[in-house]
Amino acid sequence: MLRKIQLVAENQRVLVFKDQQLTDVLMPGKHRYWDFQNQLEFVTFDINSLYFSERNTERLYRNNPILQQHISHWKLENNELGMLYVDDLLQGIVAPGEHLYIWQDAGAIKLERITLNSTQAVPEQLLNLVNRAGANSATRLIRSEKTVAIKPIAEFKVAKEHVGLLYINGHFIGKLQPGIHAYWQFNHDIEVKCYDCRTQSVEVSGQEILSKDRVSLRINLTANIKLMDAELAAKSVDKLDEFIYKTLQLALREAVGTKTLDDILLDKLYINETVKELVIEQLKEIGIALSGVGVKDIILPGEMKAILNQVVEAQKAAEANVIKRREETSATRSLHNTAKVIENNPTLMRLKELEALEKVAEKINNLTVYGGLEGLMNGVVKIA
Repeated sequence: MLRKIQLVAENQRVLVFKDQQLTDVLMPGKHRYWDFQNQLEFVTFDINSLYFSERNTERLYRNNPILQQHISHWKLENNELGMLYVDDLLQGIVAPGEHLYIWQDAGAIKLERITLNSTQAVPEQLLNLVNRAGANSATRLIRSEKTVAIKPIAEFKVAKEHVGLLYINGHFIGKLQPGIHAYWQFNHDIEVKCYDCRTQSVEVSGQEILSKDRVSLRINLTANIKLMDAELAAKSVDKLDEFIYKTLQLALREAVGTKTLDDILLDKLYINETVKELVIEQLKEIGIALSGVGVKDIILPGEMKAILNQVVEAQKAAEANVIKRREETSATRSLHNTAKVIENNPTLMRLKELEALEKVAEKINNLTVYGGLEGLMNGVVKIA
């Protein structure tokens, strides 16, 4: 014979089992039992945890009226969820199709049922309520009276100048405008793909490409694109940015590989026009508009750069030599014409002599003249 004393705190409830059968629910206080054959078992619960969770919970509740006096029970349909309030404060979200067992003495319990619609959309006011209460978290989600690692609400933000595409269970539902969007994701796979609708610059950098004459070039290309049809783009390709990059890359290689280095350097717009022509229709088919293509840099290997510098230097030297000879010829022709004029004009000849004398005199610091000014005029300057 064994005497047992069971102390129950204010926040506790104790289930008494005899031979594994529920016989009593102990309220706060001190309780005395005689256990003659060690048949009693006491299981303590903290009602602050709200949820009654025990092995065979449903059977215990159904078969024991005494337990039903302490536990409230709700059953949700497969198309509805529950918002659990305790003392008018949101405590958690109950998943569709679940049984919920709550200790009645935990507070004023209220379960608000919400019927799910086809789009699974969560109203903005309800979303704000859930977020303020911190109820959109794994520790708050109730499923079979236990928490599971899933958020009841999937929340998405579509940025300014972007468009969102909503998919539920892999099916396209519709377009989303900029803003916050939320959806119930119980038993559903919610996905939102966001696309930038502004004009964007795509860089194809550091491409090592062989020209037709087997010269290795490194080219940097820039293309300006704009998304015109997000739904078509999402339907056509999985990774849009990667597809655009590879399309431009292949077009660049094709454009460079069909021309020699001299042709490329001679016609600097060839690459831009050829790449644009090659890719504009491909991108249009997936909802992308190509507005422009431009080559930023053409980088030559070191040895090829040195050779080209020598070629340019030789060309410039030859051009300079031609110009020099042309000027010499022109000067000679001018002198010849001047000589013809002077030959028939002695006065002009004398004036040219005086010009020469003037130039010589400019370089003389001191000049001694014999015979005075008259001697100078008669001996040096004679105009016929």
